Amino acid sequence: MPSATNHPLNIAIIGAGLGGLAAAVALRREHHNVTVYERYDFAGEVGASLSAAPNGSKFLERWGVDIQAAKPVILRKLIMHDWATGETQNEYPLGDYRAKFGTEYNNFHRIDIHTQLLKSAFETPGEGPPCTLQVNHKAIAINASAGSITFENGHHATADIIVAADGIRSLTRQQLGITPNYTLSTSCCYRCIISAEKLRALGLDDYIDNEAIEYWGGFGINKIVMSPCSNGDVVSCYCFYPSEYNNLREDGWSIAASPEQLLDTFPDLDPRMRKLFAEAEDIKMWRLYRHDPYPYWTKGPVCLLGDAAHPMMPDQSQGSCMAFEDAGALGLVFHRGFRDEYTVEAGLELYEKLRKPRATRVQEASFRAREDLNERIGWSSKTDRPGKLTVEEVCGYDMEGHLRELLAGVV
Repeated sequence: MPSATNHPLNIAIIGAGLGGLAAAVALRREHHNVTVYERYDFAGEVGASLSAAPNGSKFLERWGVDIQAAKPVILRKLIMHDWATGETQNEYPLGDYRAKFGTEYNNFHRIDIHTQLLKSAFETPGEGPPCTLQVNHKAIAINASAGSITFENGHHATADIIVAADGIRSLTRQQLGITPNYTLSTSCCYRCIISAEKLRALGLDDYIDNEAIEYWGGFGINKIVMSPCSNGDVVSCYCFYPSEYNNLREDGWSIAASPEQLLDTFPDLDPRMRKLFAEAEDIKMWRLYRHDPYPYWTKGPVCLLGDAAHPMMPDQSQGSCMAFEDAGALGLVFHRGFRDEYTVEAGLELYEKLRKPRATRVQEASFRAREDLNERIGWSSKTDRPGKLTVEEVCGYDMEGHLRELLAGVV
């Protein structure tokens, strides 16, 4: 059979978020022709910090993404504070992640890493033909039998593979016959940032310099998670609270809020953190949902990726890493010579077998960690139990070895 090196696939990716761009870069590196369709007029990103543990960061390194240009803070430890006083209750050094797992535990601002993924996908330097970006292309219909997409603007496209990276509210998922079974979480979340300049003026320099993920609460719904990003120029906070507090019904994760709302939600919190909240910027409310695992991710030449495939609670900081792993799996399955091994449909079935059990396990562990910090990977706890998701399982994962095992049974 002819080598796929001379017969690259035409691949359509729906969505230019982090997962969609990661898939674009991974498949570009395998010399496929990739077009990314973004529903808005600019492929931008919003939000606060994003943790990329070694299982995600190693793919960024492999694809040649300029990690240093994304201004990471390398996380060195976990710190647990008393809710009311702020006193340090426990400090857990993470050790040398590069020595243990092959790369760093990077903490990015979402906008910074999104910018570098955009460059890796669409600019000329780097292996493989640059991807094409089509903005103002909202997909409204997917025909899995024909491998075709219809857009709201009247355009149509066909592709050998359609990767749906269209998020937690994925339209593609519905078109594949999947009806999500989900419930409103008992938790909501504020996210906010504050500049290092403001923190220093407030006498909160340690929040920048600790190079740590810092926690308040976490045993029950209330929890604050704070970490620095953007070369230490920004500190990011995720602040979880009971949903009945303000009965937030509006959907989304970018609902504007004020410092006063943030302060009113946590009246008995550590005074130093309340001082931070009073000066916080870009405060947004985020409605959380619990999605049960979906029965399948692929149909014909169409597959789901990232939040479209496995939306999860943010409490393991693994949502983006799972999307990066999904993208990495597509690159490994559809490597340049894959046509000598299996068809596109068989390759996508292999992708699902490779990814679904692992992503589902992380998804379930994220549910458990929502109200129990002891379930957090990386945290040393006396309550560790058999079957708990561990940092070694997550960060030490050998996807190539897993794929070889599956191929030995498939081919």
